[in-house]
Amino acid sequence: MVVLSKSRVKVILWPVLIILAGVVLFIYFSSTKPVQEPVEMKEKVWLVETMPVVFENLSPVHRLYGKVESFSTVNAAAPVSGVIDKVWVKEGSYVKAGEPLISMDLTDLDIPLQQAKADVADAKAQIALQKLVDKANTKKLAHENRVLAFKKTNAERSLQLIQKGLVSQSGLDEVEEMLVRQEYVVVGATLAVEEGGVKNKQINARLLKAQAKLTQARLNKQRGQVVAPYDLRVMKMEVSEGSRVNEGSILVQFYGIDSLELRAKLPVTILPQVQSALNDGVALEAFYQQGNNARVSLALSRLAGEATTSGLDAFFTIPVGLKQTRPGDLMEVDLQGEPLENVVAIPYRALYGQDRVYLVKEGRLQAQVVKVLGEVLRDGKLWALIDPTVGNVAVDAHTKISVTHLPNAMTGLKVSEVVQ
Repeated sequence: MVVLSKSRVKVILWPVLIILAGVVLFIYFSSTKPVQEPVEMKEKVWLVETMPVVFENLSPVHRLYGKVESFSTVNAAAPVSGVIDKVWVKEGSYVKAGEPLISMDLTDLDIPLQQAKADVADAKAQIALQKLVDKANTKKLAHENRVLAFKKTNAERSLQLIQKGLVSQSGLDEVEEMLVRQEYVVVGATLAVEEGGVKNKQINARLLKAQAKLTQARLNKQRGQVVAPYDLRVMKMEVSEGSRVNEGSILVQFYGIDSLELRAKLPVTILPQVQSALNDGVALEAFYQQGNNARVSLALSRLAGEATTSGLDAFFTIPVGLKQTRPGDLMEVDLQGEPLENVVAIPYRALYGQDRVYLVKEGRLQAQVVKVLGEVLRDGKLWALIDPTVGNVAVDAHTKISVTHLPNAMTGLKVSEVVQ
C-alpha cells in the first residue's frame, strides 16, 4: 500500500480547492446578476411647425426682373459748322427746364442768318422791280392794240378806196404790210406780259425759298444755344469748350426725367391673365421694395408690340419716388394680379415638389395634392398661393399644414407640433 506524503497531498489538494472555489463563485454571480428587462421598440416622433389653413381673397404676385430705359433719349446735334463757346454741364448733371447746356459761337450762327436775310431782301426787291416791268408791259400792250386797231381801220378804208379806183394797188400793199408788222408787235407785247406772270411765280418761289432759309437760320441760331426743354439728366458729353464741330455732329446726349420706364419680361405662363386684365380695363401694378422697407408702386403702362418664345416685354412707369434711377439700372419688382377667392398662402418650405403639402391629422402626416395659383408677399417674402381643396383629403379652417420641410416626409409619419 502506497502512503502519500503530506507535501504530495498539498500539491494535489490546492488545484482542486481553487477549481471548486471558482465553480462556487460562478454559481453565486450567475444567480445574483440583475435581470435585464426586454427592449421595447418605440416609434420616433418628428417635431414639426404647423400653421392653420386660412382661406383668403388674395391677389397673386409674380416676381419680374427688368431694366430701366428712357423712351425720349435725345442726341442734340450741331446745326451748323462752328466752334463750341460755352459748356455749362457735365456727364450725369441734373438740369432743370430752361437752364443752358451748350452754346456755340454766335458768329458761326449769325453769318448764315445774315445771308438768309439778304436773300429775302433781294427776292422782295426783284418782286417790286417785276411789278414795274409788268405795269409797263401791260400799258405797252394796250397801246399796241390801239395802234393795231387803227391800222386795221386804215386797211379796210384803203380796200374800199381801191375798189373805187382812188388808191393804187401798191398803196394797199403798203398798208397791209404795216398791219402785219403791227400784229407782230402786238404778239411781242402779249408775250412780254405773259412772261411777266411766269417771272412773278419764279421770283415768288425764290422769296419762299429765301424765307425758308431765313427761318432755318433762326432755328439754327436757337438750336446752337442748347437749352433744357424739360427736367433732364445728361447721359454723355461729346464736346468741350473750344471744340470745332461739323454740321450734324452730336454735342450732348440726355433724357427726360419723366421719360423713365422699367422694361421687364412677362413669362408666357402669366401673359394670358395680364392681357385679359388689360382688355377688361383693369389697372395692374408692380411693387418695388426699397431698402427702407417702403413699397413703391409702378403702373403697367403697355405691352411690347413683339413677343418672343420666352415671353413678352411689359413697360412700367417709373414714379416720382424712383427718379434717382438711371437707364441701365436693374430692378426686381412684383407684379400684382387680379384677386383670387378662397386661396391659402403658405411658405415655400411647406411645399413638396410642385403640387404637394402634408397635413397634420391626429399626430401623423397626411399627403395632400394642391394647385399652385401664384405667389403672394408676406413680410417681404414670397409665399406660395395654393388651392388645397383639389386633393382627396377634406380641408377646412381647422386643418393644419406642416411647414417644416422633412426630407423623409410621407403619409403616416408620426409628428409632434412645436409649441410657439
